[in-house]
Amino acid sequence: MAHKFCTSTLVFVLTFVGLVLADIPGIERQASIDELEHFLVDNGGYNSVPFASAVSPCAKYSGFAAGGSNQGEQTSAQWVRFAFHDFVTADLSAGTGGLDASLGFEGARDENKGIFVDDTMQFISQTFSALLSTADQVTLAVVLAVAGCGGNARAIPLRVGRTDATQAGPSGVPGPFTPLEPTLAQFAKAGFSATETIALVSCGHSLGRIHFSNFPDIVDNSAVSATNLNGGIGFDSTPAGLDPAGMNEYLSGTNGRGGPLVTSPNVDARSDFRLFNSDGNQTIRDLSVNFGRTCSAVFTKMLNTVPGSVSLSAPVTPQTWKVTNIIMHISNGGSVRVEGLFRYLWTTVAPPQKVTYTTISPRGTSATHRSNSVIGTGTSLFGNTTYWDFARAIDSPGTTTLSFEGATYPINDMIFILPTQSRVEPDKLLIRIKAAAATSITAGIGDMEATLYVPVSQAGSKAFKITTVKLPLKKFTVAGNYTLYEGKINVANVKNVVAKVVLGSSESQSVKTSLFKQGA
Repeated sequence: MAHKFCTSTLVFVLTFVGLVLADIPGIERQASIDELEHFLVDNGGYNSVPFASAVSPCAKYSGFAAGGSNQGEQTSAQWVRFAFHDFVTADLSAGTGGLDASLGFEGARDENKGIFVDDTMQFISQTFSALLSTADQVTLAVVLAVAGCGGNARAIPLRVGRTDATQAGPSGVPGPFTPLEPTLAQFAKAGFSATETIALVSCGHSLGRIHFSNFPDIVDNSAVSATNLNGGIGFDSTPAGLDPAGMNEYLSGTNGRGGPLVTSPNVDARSDFRLFNSDGNQTIRDLSVNFGRTCSAVFTKMLNTVPGSVSLSAPVTPQTWKVTNIIMHISNGGSVRVEGLFRYLWTTVAPPQKVTYTTISPRGTSATHRSNSVIGTGTSLFGNTTYWDFARAIDSPGTTTLSFEGATYPINDMIFILPTQSRVEPDKLLIRIKAAAATSITAGIGDMEATLYVPVSQAGSKAFKITTVKLPLKKFTVAGNYTLYEGKINVANVKNVVAKVVLGSSESQSVKTSLFKQGA
C-alpha cells in the first residue's frame, strides 16, 4: 500500500498446501516459542538480539542502502509497511495468503515501490533460522517497532507458527491511486471491515513518510536534500511517534492536515482522504480518542491473518525466570554434565547472587544445586535481565528434569548432541558433530543420523530458506553407559544452523550450532 505502510522466504522439501508449508519436521514448537521470547525480551547487553535496537529511537534507519541515515527512511515505518503489504492480499474465504512473507518475492512490483522490502529481508536474514520463520520475525518486528515508537509492547500478543511462502503471492496491494471501493473490497477479502480498514491505515500512517523517490507525482522534488535523499514528507508532524497527531491534524485542519495522501494537488492520489471521509470521519474521530487500544487491536488482527492451514501458538509472553542454552557434556569415563544459563527478568526485585535448582535422578530422587555467580546483565523493554551460568554432573542415563523457581524443564539424557566436543569451522564451511546415546538403546541399530537445518539464499527473494542436510554419524568409542558417534560435513552456510540427531525411534532435542566450539 502506498501509504506510510508504503514509506523469502523459505522453501523446504516437504509436503505443502498451496504456498504454505507444514511445520518443519524435527523442530519442536517449544523451541520456536523459546526463541521468539528470547528475541522479544533480550533487547540489549548480555545475550541480546538486535531487533529492538534497530528501532530505538523510533526515527532510526537501520537499513542497508547507501547514504544511511541521510536516506530519509525510518526502519520502524518500513517494518509496519512490510507487514501490511504482505498481509493485505489474503483471501480469507479461500484460506490463502496473509502474513506468510511472500513479499520477499514481490519487491520488484510497482505496488511495492521503495527499499523497504530489501531492507527488511536483509535485516531478518541476520537472525533467520529453522526456529523462527521469516513471517514470525516480521510480526516480532512490528511489535518492537510499535514499542520503540511509544506504543505498548504488551498490547499486541505475539504468536509463533507462521510458515513462509515458497513463491510470490497475488498482487493487489491498494495504493494512493486505488479508488475507494476496490480498496475496501481488498480489505474485506482479507477479513477487515470498513471501520477496521480506516483504523489500520490511520494507525500505520502515524509513523514514517511518503517519498519523492517512490511517488514523484505526489511528493515534490523540493523535499530532497542532503539529509533526506529520498525526499520523505511525514504523514503528520510526529513521524517518529505512534500517536494520534495525524488524526487530530486532519480533523482540525492544522499542520499537514493529514498528510500528502489527504492534501495532494492530484485529487486521484488522495487515498487517505477517501478512506477517512467514507464514513463522515466517524472512525477518525473515535480513533483520536481511543488510539492506543484500537491500533493494538487492528495490528494484532493484521499479524494473525495467516493461511488457513497455519496453526498459531498461544501468546508468547515475557518469562520472569527462564533456563536457556541447555547443553550436555560427557567425560571419557561416561560422566554426564548438564550446562546452561538462567535468566531473570526483573524491575524492582533485585536478583540473588546465585540461583538454586534441582535435578530429578533416575531413581526419582532430587538433588539440589546452586548456579555460578552472575555472568552478564542486559536491558529489556520489560525491565532488566540478569544471567547466571550453571554446570552440574547428573545421574545418567535417566535424569529427566531440571527445576527452578517453580518451573520444570525436560532433560533428554538418552540421546544428545555434545556441543562442547563438536565444532564449526567457518573458513571451511565445515561442521563436525559428536553425539551420545545410551548404549541400552543402540542394540541392533547402525549409524546415528544428524539433521542440519541450514539457512541458504534463494532465487527471487532476499529472504533465506531452510535446506535440510542429512549426515550419518559413525560410532567411534564408548564412554561409561554411552556410545559416542561423530561425523563431519561441508554446508552452504554455517551461520544460524540448527542440529538434532536421531537413532532408530529416539531423537535428541535441537541445538543451535552457535553453541559448538568455533574455529579450527
